[in-house]
Amino acid sequence: MMHPLPRHRLISTLVLPPILLIFFSLQYVVIITNAATSDATDFLLKADSAMYNNRLEEAIELYSRGIQFLPKPWSTQQYHDFADFQDIHSDEGVPPPKEMEMILSLHTNYATALSLMEGSTDNVLNGYRTACILYRKWKRSAREQDKEDMAPKKVAVQSFFFLGMTYQDLASAVTSSVDRAENRHREKQEEYLQHAVKVYAAATKLDPNHWSSFANMGVVLADVGLDGDGNNAASLQLFEEGIMSYQKAIEILIGSIGYDGSSKKDARPTDPPENVDEVVAELHYRIGLCLVPFLFTGTDKSEQDYGKKLCTLPDVASGRSCMELSAYQFHTALRFHPRHEGALNALALVTADATFGMSTDVKNVQQLFEEYASSFENSLVDQLNYNGFHRMRRRFDHVMLKEKGENHKFQLVVDAGCGTGLAGEVFRNISDTLIGVDISPKIIEQAKQSHPVYDDYRIGDIRQVLQQFPQNVSLLVAADSFIYFNDLSDLFVAMKSAIEEGGYAVFSLENVSADSEQRLTVHRPSWRWQITPSGRIAHRKDYVESIAGKQSFRVILYEKLDGFRKENGVGVPGHFFVMKKSSDTLASNDEL
Repeated sequence: MMHPLPRHRLISTLVLPPILLIFFSLQYVVIITNAATSDATDFLLKADSAMYNNRLEEAIELYSRGIQFLPKPWSTQQYHDFADFQDIHSDEGVPPPKEMEMILSLHTNYATALSLMEGSTDNVLNGYRTACILYRKWKRSAREQDKEDMAPKKVAVQSFFFLGMTYQDLASAVTSSVDRAENRHREKQEEYLQHAVKVYAAATKLDPNHWSSFANMGVVLADVGLDGDGNNAASLQLFEEGIMSYQKAIEILIGSIGYDGSSKKDARPTDPPENVDEVVAELHYRIGLCLVPFLFTGTDKSEQDYGKKLCTLPDVASGRSCMELSAYQFHTALRFHPRHEGALNALALVTADATFGMSTDVKNVQQLFEEYASSFENSLVDQLNYNGFHRMRRRFDHVMLKEKGENHKFQLVVDAGCGTGLAGEVFRNISDTLIGVDISPKIIEQAKQSHPVYDDYRIGDIRQVLQQFPQNVSLLVAADSFIYFNDLSDLFVAMKSAIEEGGYAVFSLENVSADSEQRLTVHRPSWRWQITPSGRIAHRKDYVESIAGKQSFRVILYEKLDGFRKENGVGVPGHFFVMKKSSDTLASNDEL
């Protein structure tokens, strides 16, 4: 690593090893064409050794002397603009590739030694820029068979990469300046950032698999957040362009394997990092931030705007909001690095009280279960190990023994989201009349064939169906059905209109994990629900009780229902409620 960098910068984790280490492996194959270049090579070897042993002043002096032995114009150290190379004329001939590799090594390592001693300064900038300009000069004049030689090209790619990093550092230094608010400082910062994009692009043109240049270009285009000094990150705020640059880096890094596990032999990232999964996670995290930059920039942009704004990126399914796509990116980051702190916190922010996904469109839920109908029961019982029905019934009987005594039957029971009838079987023996309600016609047909326990069926949204039973329902059962609603307000209004005075509701909901609850409480203290990776909704206990209380329901039993279903082999946290409709909305009298 060249030198310490701000923690918020992606380059602090993606930066390559000091470029001099690359040249150590090449130094013995340099072609010596004359005494001058022989002396220059000797100085390069001695300077590399000095820098390797952290004798920076000695290394800088040796590199400088080596450069002085180079034939003109290759010994020039004062190119301040890329246009300068067009005016260079050489009477010394064009160096062969290996000699050009040595020339570029001297200039680039000289700049690296300066950066280790001074940080990013104009002198460092000029050093890297000179190496880049000389490579372009050589490419214009070299023989066709020499132009694509990998030896000088590899060094040039690194020169462009480190030049881009230097521009980034200088842009950040402008951000940290005392009078950073002045227009001239903002203009200077933008100038540095635009130069950084250009040189990173030049690196990727020379080497299309140089993933770190694509990644750092994304930082320049669209970095989000605060630096170590509490200033807004230095970037051009071009978020869509930043996303595409990050995505290209991801494609290069995982291209040899692919998301689907297939092999892609033609994709070989240049100098891949040892911690590929962690770097890919960071890139997905940063794509997520680009989709919802207001989360970390303190702008006045409304969250509702981003929740509703549809993504306009190319190759992205229409109808997806920025918030929803950002949640996907944060989830993906956590697949690669489950303890990525930034992704965990950002995910809590975008999924808390979110208004995207299936919960906002009944047709989406209907389509899900229409496609799911033929395998619904097998999936729920055998694959997901669902056991919530029986656990709910046992605890319901416990509280009903106190409420109604033994052998009580309910006159009209509605099974909301009945599915194929698994819950209906469990509650059949305490129901005089049992009605199954589901949004999916195909699921209802499955219920009629596999579990014909219902006296009648209704197809539709439970909120509308309940209006058919004004003050007639004595018990409402909803096992894992309300997890497709985010805001429960309309649902409880419908329940109040249908359930008779003194009637009951028993239902299960998903809950958040203890870790998620802690993060939500810190970052969004008033959170009410969270969208889970499956797209379902996990509701907060306090929120459910508050909404219920407003509609004359009081909790008479609350219990954790952890592990009632499995996803990807992991138990899903849950909880269930038994509520009684009553004008008396005192606190619950039985909570476990």
